[in-house]
Amino acid sequence: MMVWLFCVAIAVVYILIQLWQEWTILTYKHVKQPEPLIWPTISILIAARNEEDNIAQCLDSLLKLDYPMDKLNIICGNDQSSDRTGVILASYATKHSHIRVVDIVDDQSGLKAKARVMAQIDAYATGEFYLITDADIQVKPSWAKQMILSLDENTGVGSGTTLVKGEGFGGKMQELDWAYFMGMLNVISYNGVPATAVGNNMIVRAEAYHQTGGYRNIRFSITEDYKLYSEICKRGWKWNNVMIEETTAYSAPVSGFKNLLHQRKRWLSGGRELPWYWWMLFGVFGLYYFIMPVLLWHHIGFSISILLTKWLIQSFQIKGIYKHLQEKQPGWHMLFVYEIYLTGITIATAIFSLLPTGTVWKQRRY
Repeated sequence: MMVWLFCVAIAVVYILIQLWQEWTILTYKHVKQPEPLIWPTISILIAARNEEDNIAQCLDSLLKLDYPMDKLNIICGNDQSSDRTGVILASYATKHSHIRVVDIVDDQSGLKAKARVMAQIDAYATGEFYLITDADIQVKPSWAKQMILSLDENTGVGSGTTLVKGEGFGGKMQELDWAYFMGMLNVISYNGVPATAVGNNMIVRAEAYHQTGGYRNIRFSITEDYKLYSEICKRGWKWNNVMIEETTAYSAPVSGFKNLLHQRKRWLSGGRELPWYWWMLFGVFGLYYFIMPVLLWHHIGFSISILLTKWLIQSFQIKGIYKHLQEKQPGWHMLFVYEIYLTGITIATAIFSLLPTGTVWKQRRY
């Protein structure tokens, strides 16, 4: 009886959380700051490791920004790539004077991965704002201007919304997955609680960044962007997670199911530093998929009503996110397939995260 009541409680709490998310997405309104008479200087920071398939498209999209070219510089950290990433970066730097390439070296900082890259390239950043993205990202021409217009004078950090764009079943499922969970992060932020910025679509006020001492001064975390975001918020700066068309960025999908699990394990590993209320949320969302078999065994009618309610609210959330981003709406059949995918990937991630193996990302083990 106690097990049954516990399972029912988890299911009901899950539905209530979803309703709260749906209401927040429905009522979301973006507030844009007035355009400045003179646009500020910006530095765009990119960490690149073995990205020969993506880095050219990333830089091409940045070269199309509708931002004054004399007001921006692009700094790329080549993180000891073993493929042609360094060659491609060098060719762009030769052709475009505002692109600089920094070869990342081993040091005694104790930092790893992207955090080490950022700690070594921020010395070359000269802008009043730092825009941070990844080598597998493509942005819109409006990206830089609209990211700046999303910050008022008291806001130190912000984040746009990123979607995965890829071919085939895996690419579409990852796209829906990113939309859903980006929406979840944004909902937390819109309710007055600092969440996190997505490090492939992030803006930081230089003043706020240097108050933290930058990545070099922040204790290493495998989810380095959350650490920077939280350190800035701790110093009294406001935050803003943006869900509009102009700041949407597009990421290449992760290739291979095992790599996808490692990506999620990396996120969960970094999530250990999140506040307790995040873990309560993760706990409810994770437990839902494990308690449903118990509910189905004991009361199939009640369980089916929960399953259907959860899927409908979730689907309307995703459609609402796509509406804010002015993206083509996913069909109901894809949303049904996504529910099956989400169930499988959530259970697989939970099991994989408990295995006594390290996290592998960008050909490195952590």
